Amino acid sequence: MNVAFFTRSVITVCTLFFSLTPSAQTLYLIGGALKTCSSMATNNCEENVEFSAAAKTHLLFSVDEMATKRFAGSWPTANKKHLKRTLKLLENLPLNKALSKTDLTQWVKQLDDELYREWSNKEFYFFFDMLELPLLYRQKRIPELVNTEGNSEVASTEILEDIVASITKTKHKKLLLVTASSRDPYESADFYQGLFQDYDIDAQWLPLTPALAAAINNNACKNLDFYRNTLNGVYNREAVYPDRTLSEYKLCQRGVEQITRQIKSADAIMFNGGDQSLTKQVIYSSDTQTPYPWTVALKQVPIVIGTSAGTAVQSGGKNNFGNVPMITNGSSIEALQNGALNAAAPAQNCDIHGGCGKLISDSLTYDPAGGLGTFSYGILDTHFSERGRSFRLAVLAQQSGQKFGFGVDETTALKLEKTTGRFSVIGKKGVVVVEALTPQRFYYSFYPASSKHLMSALYNVAKNVQPPLKGKDKRLLISHLLEENALRDVVQKMCADQTQKVEASQQNLPTIYITRTSESRCDKQESGMYLVKNMAINWVFD
Repeated sequence: MNVAFFTRSVITVCTLFFSLTPSAQTLYLIGGALKTCSSMATNNCEENVEFSAAAKTHLLFSVDEMATKRFAGSWPTANKKHLKRTLKLLENLPLNKALSKTDLTQWVKQLDDELYREWSNKEFYFFFDMLELPLLYRQKRIPELVNTEGNSEVASTEILEDIVASITKTKHKKLLLVTASSRDPYESADFYQGLFQDYDIDAQWLPLTPALAAAINNNACKNLDFYRNTLNGVYNREAVYPDRTLSEYKLCQRGVEQITRQIKSADAIMFNGGDQSLTKQVIYSSDTQTPYPWTVALKQVPIVIGTSAGTAVQSGGKNNFGNVPMITNGSSIEALQNGALNAAAPAQNCDIHGGCGKLISDSLTYDPAGGLGTFSYGILDTHFSERGRSFRLAVLAQQSGQKFGFGVDETTALKLEKTTGRFSVIGKKGVVVVEALTPQRFYYSFYPASSKHLMSALYNVAKNVQPPLKGKDKRLLISHLLEENALRDVVQKMCADQTQKVEASQQNLPTIYITRTSESRCDKQESGMYLVKNMAINWVFD
């Protein structure tokens, strides 16, 4: 037995898990891309699925006689040249004619393609938001409809049904839906509420938006529209989604006690995908970094569900390695070249429109204070293998002092029952665990779908240490290791072929080595994928 490894494993496990407080909470941490059949995403539907005329299938836009006045009065930036050219553009667009987004975009490009490319994000979204039409059918707003029975992606249905099974066992079967991660949380509300409409669950949208939190914090419910504009960069929502913005206003008027009461009455809560920094704005006051009065209630909901940004924002709290940070941006390439930065994420497309400051658009950034903090075992990351994020997570773990990072693949969920520490993987691909060892070195472990384990046993594999492989000292040269899915695929192939070592070299990047050591394991599962533990990865700058 490798005594040193056994000792290290025991210390690691004890340090990590004795620092956490057990609770009866169950977490569903989805890696994003929960491909679901809806009237706005028919590409995720079986061929025979159809939607009625009362289903929203596309957006419509129109220029009316007052458009120029509205644009001139509320232009979102100080760029007067862009405003002047945009007003001229409006004068040449068809008047009072309903256009699809594709058609409107084509008109804009034909009239002033240079302006279209030069608009900042704020200006771009302002233009389309202000021209968007409310969609009505028999004088009622047309919502996006969801048909989960028509899902073409079986893994999405599997995840949803496991969530539903857990909620069904609760007393009231009440699920709250928070869409704060979206730039437009009102548009997203229909989809997330529709996810559960075919199940025996009381699914309600909770209008806990950045605008609502800021309005309550400043005792200014009448200024909700101002906060929508400034915090989310979303405009004209009271005209397009009047029912949703009215719900938000009424909740704002009822105040903190009503929000807290609603959250406390919930059996489950779901946080959507988008931008985790937006969701954090409904958890902590941005100016003081202090939790809102309802934040404790959010942390204590029995079932917490997150997808993409809604998963990333669950990182937080403390373990014996210190504060668990929340990742906010970045690529693995930038992580290897420039490390992790304790800074706000750069604005979307800042490299095109300016405004990145000292960062670039792919800078690896993080929030050291973390997010909601329901998951304190390590740093959470999403869209994981598909976007080649293992190195960015390993770099952040090492630089922040954390030992472990958990990366959830797309259309896959990490389910954690905190009372028992039971860890299971549901859906399509798997969950990656990175263990930071030393600077520029980490262990890579992969737990495929259908895996079931105890958190406390994830790292203690001393009893199963294998002797070094004999006669398999292969050395493969790979030039694309940071591309989508590449690391997962290479490691799986190493297990299948019993390859001892892989070297990856790309121009302007360090040389990366993947090594199968005596602490590594490859266990083939019924699915054909390997459960991989402790594949050693390190990189060297030439």
